[in-house]
This record gives sequence, C-alpha cells and structure tokens, in this order.
Amino acid sequence: MTTFWILAALMTLVALAFVLVPLLRPGAVAGPSARDVNLAVLRGQRREIDVDIASGTLPADAREEALRDLVDRAQGDIPAPPQARAAGGKPWLTAVAVIVALPALAVGTYLAVGNPAALDPQTLARAKPELDDKQILAMVESLAAKMRERPDDARGWALLARSMSALGRFKESADAYEHLVAIAPGDAQVLADYADALGMAQGRTLAGRPYELARQALAIDPKHHKALALAGTAAMDAGDFPAAVRYWETLASALPPESEDVKQVRTILDEVRLKAAVAGATLASPATQAVIKPGATAQAVIKPGAAAQAAQPQAAAPKSVSGSVSVAPEVASKISASDTVFVFARAEGGARMPLAIQRSSAGQWPITFALDDTMAMSPATRLSLAEAVRIE
Repeated sequence: MTTFWILAALMTLVALAFVLVPLLRPGAVAGPSARDVNLAVLRGQRREIDVDIASGTLPADAREEALRDLVDRAQGDIPAPPQARAAGGKPWLTAVAVIVALPALAVGTYLAVGNPAALDPQTLARAKPELDDKQILAMVESLAAKMRERPDDARGWALLARSMSALGRFKESADAYEHLVAIAPGDAQVLADYADALGMAQGRTLAGRPYELARQALAIDPKHHKALALAGTAAMDAGDFPAAVRYWETLASALPPESEDVKQVRTILDEVRLKAAVAGATLASPATQAVIKPGATAQAVIKPGAAAQAAQPQAAAPKSVSGSVSVAPEVASKISASDTVFVFARAEGGARMPLAIQRSSAGQWPITFALDDTMAMSPATRLSLAEAVRIE
C-alpha cells in the first residue's frame, strides 16, 4: 500500500509540473504593437508635411489643414492603449489553485471510482488462489517423478519424504526416507523423521525398526527432541518403563524449564510411572533425608465403585503412612482373589499424581500397607514433601 501511494504522489507531481511550468514561465519579448506601428507612420507623414512646406511643394497656408487631416486619420487608426498588467506579471493565485485542486481532484476521483480496499494486505492475501487437493497431489507426483531421475538429490528426496508424510501417504514417505538415509547418512533429524513415518506406516506403532531408528538418531545426537520422544514412547509401549523414564527425563532436561513443552513431558512422565506401578515394575528412586510430620495408621473400608478413603490418621513413625484395608461383607463375594488392589497416597488438595503406591492381591484381605518415599513414582513428588495426604 505504501508503494502505491508513493507512486501516486510522484505521478501527481509530474502532472502539476506540466501545468505549472508553462504557467509560471516568464513571457517572451513581444514585437511592436499595431498602435506603435500606426504612430510611427503618422509621425513620418508629419515630417513629410514639414519637408514639403520647406521645399515649397506645399503652400505654407495649407500646413494647418494637412495637420488636421492627419489628426483625423490618427483617431481612427490608433487603438486605445492596453490596460496595465498586474504587478509581478505572474498568475500566482492561479498556480496555488492548481496545486490544491489537481491532487484533490485526483484523490477524490480514485476514492469514488477506484477500489482502495484492494490495497489491504489481508485482501491481497485472500485474493491469492489456493491450491486444491488435486493440484497438490499433482505437484507431489511430479516431484516423485523428478526424484526417480535424480537419485542423488538429497534435498529433493527430503522434500518428497516430508510431502508424502503431510499427505498421509506414510508408506511412500518411509520409502523416500529410506532412500534419503542411504544417500545422506548420519543425520539425526532424518533418522527421527524416518522412524516417525515408518511407525505410522506399520499401524501407528514404533515397535521394531522405528525404535531402532530412534536409538540410532540418539547415538548421533543424545538430546535430539523428536528422537527422545519417539524412543520414550516406544519403550513405554514395550513395557520397558525404566528406559521410557530415562528418555523422557532426558527430554525434560533439554527443554526450557518453564515452557509448555516441559510441562507436557512431566505429565507424560507421571503417566509412565503410574503405568509402571500398575504393572508392578520397579523404578529407581533416590533416597531422601527429608523430614516429614509423624506418619499415620489408616483403616479403610472399600465400597463398590469407590476408592477407599483413609480414616483420621494417628501418630506413628515418621516418614511413612501405614494402615490396613478390609472389605465390607456385602462386597467380598463380588471380588476375585486374583484381583489387584492398589493402595496409594495423594497430596491433600494437590495434584492427582500419587506420592507413593503399593500393589497387592485381593486374596490377601485384610491388606496391610506402609507407604514411604521409597515407593515414590517421581523424586520430585514424594510423600515426605506433603503437608497432608489422602489414602485411596
């Protein structure tokens, strides 16, 4: 828009120049007027009368009559003198009027019959034709044909692989990445993208070759974000919870501490630890020397469809919460001895992430439990850090 108005202003200046330069240019020196010519002729005739009288050709008493005739002709031949020209001789008022009127007329005409809205960048962006699906497919197919003729063009193969992935054609994307890895090895980003595309192509699972590719990418760049996320997901799906926690914790440490990404990774870590606890897997947890309030003994009665709520805690040994869980008689017949029971502690009024969890069998009623920091699912969320806890 700025460029348009600059060009419009320049064109207006050029138009003003065409009008003002001739208007203000000093006039050329004019020749003798008709009045001046007639006066010169009459003066010559008067001199001729005087010469004729002096030479005797014209009688002296005829001089007055000849002069009267000359005066009579002069009154008919000599026009009235022109009006005096205004001071300065240049039409400045006209020039000022032109300077004001011409741009105003041009702008007003454009606003009346033109389309100022067409200069809006958003309007211009909307006016650009958008490619439809058929055109995009045709472009990608054309690119694929060109790449078959240029097997060593790494940049072109990378573009083809990403384009196929964007279209949801993951098998073809994985094939393109496979070729790209062969001609441009040692690129962690390419390996991670290949693992992602291959995982989608084989039914949205990272088991097998995709997991291997993610680990190859991490061998090149141990803090590659996408490779860490893929490896962590693959390890969790495979039930290798210690490895999954290791990958996700590495990713969390590589991200900005207060970013939204690191918050999402922390949530995933909580999910991994919870799945590990449900599966009975043991995760490494560093020992803690934190001081907590005295522990508690809890008695809980399990009712159908509800978690056990702890009774009022009683004083006990510090750094732990212990108690027992029994089953109401009307519920006991509905529970199989092979069912699994989880007893866990959550911070009262805090996050839903368990602070400590114990897995037991329903065939062991009543179940006794003792929760402490060694059962923490995360070193950052320990029982000893809570002011009060709820047992469920």
